Amino acid sequence: MEEWELQLRNVITKPEQLSNFLELSQQEYSDIAKVTEKYKMVISPYYAGLISRENDNCPIRKQCVPQLDELTNSSRMSEDPLQESVYSVTPHLVHKYPDRVAFFASSMCFMFCRHCTRKNTVITRNGFVSDSEFAKVSDYIENNKSIRDVLITGGDPLTLSDERLEKYISEIRKIKHIQTIRIGTRAIVTCPMRITEKLADMLKKYHPIWINTQFNHPREITPEAAQACDILLSRGIPLGNQTVLLNGINNTLSIMEKLLSELIRIRVRPYYLYQCDYVKGVEHFITPYTQGVDIISELRGKISGYAIPHFIIDVAGENGGKIVVERSNIISDDGETLTLRGLKNNIIKCKIGEKDI
Repeated sequence: MEEWELQLRNVITKPEQLSNFLELSQQEYSDIAKVTEKYKMVISPYYAGLISRENDNCPIRKQCVPQLDELTNSSRMSEDPLQESVYSVTPHLVHKYPDRVAFFASSMCFMFCRHCTRKNTVITRNGFVSDSEFAKVSDYIENNKSIRDVLITGGDPLTLSDERLEKYISEIRKIKHIQTIRIGTRAIVTCPMRITEKLADMLKKYHPIWINTQFNHPREITPEAAQACDILLSRGIPLGNQTVLLNGINNTLSIMEKLLSELIRIRVRPYYLYQCDYVKGVEHFITPYTQGVDIISELRGKISGYAIPHFIIDVAGENGGKIVVERSNIISDDGETLTLRGLKNNIIKCKIGEKDI
C-alpha cells in the first residue's frame, strides 16, 4: 500500500483521534464532537501534523478543526450558494457555463476544509461514481459539442486510484470536441505524497491537462508540497492556485504577499483570490469584499504582476459567474447593494449587508 493510501485510510474523523495531535480541553473536545454531528471532520495525518500546538489561532488548525461557529448562520447563508444543483444535468455533472462542465468524480477529500463551498452538498454523499452514472456523464458531454473544457473535481478526484482516474480521463479524452481537461485538487496541499511519479506519468499521456489547487497560507508550502508540484511540472502540467480569502487566516496584506511570493518560488501561478462563498457553516470565515479589493490594490507595485491573482466573487444566477472585483468595475455600493460591471459589460447587482454576496 502506498503512503497516500495509508494517509487516506487513517484520516482523522473523531475528536479522540485528533487528541493524538493536539491537546484538546474538555470544552474543545465537546465542541468538536457537537459540530461533527452535522458536519464531518476529515483531516489527513500529514495536514494535522502541520498544526501548531502552541497557537490556538493557527491558520492550519482553523482550516481543518471544526469550530462551534459552524453551527451559527444568519439568513444570508445558503446550502448551495452557487446553485450548482440547478445546473446539474446528470448525477455528478454540472453544466453552468456554455463551453465547460464540472464532473464531481468523488465525494471524498484528504481533508474536509471547514470553509468548503460544497460543505452541504457533494461531500455529504457517500461512495464513488458508478459505471452506469459515468456512462451518462460521458454521453452528455459527447452529445453537447459546445463543451470544450471538462473540470474533474469533487470532493477530491485524487482520492481515487490511478486506474479509476485514468478510466475517467481516457474516456473524456476520446471525445473529439474536448480540448482541455482540468483537475481541481487540494491533495498537493493536504496530502502531497499522493502526487507520485506514476500518477504524473499517467496524466502526461492525456495532455493538455491542467491542475488547479488551493494554497491558502504560506505555512502550507512545505518541502513535501513543493516536491509534489515539481513532479507535476516536470511532466509539463501547468499549476494554478485558487486561494480563498478567509477571515483570521489570510486576510492581511503581509500574509497574502508572502503566500503569493512563495507560490511563484515553487512555480505555481496565482490565478484567483476568491471571496468566500456564503455557505451555511462558513459565516465566521467571511470578510468584507472590500478587504479583497484593498489587498489586491496594495499588492500592485509590491510584487510582480504575474504573481497577483484576480479577486473574484462567484455570483449565482444566469447573469452571474466569476466576476472580477476591482475598483475600476465597482459602479456603486450603497451599503445594501453592490453594483458591478460583469463579464459582458452587463450590470450585476449583489446584495450586501444582511443578504450579502
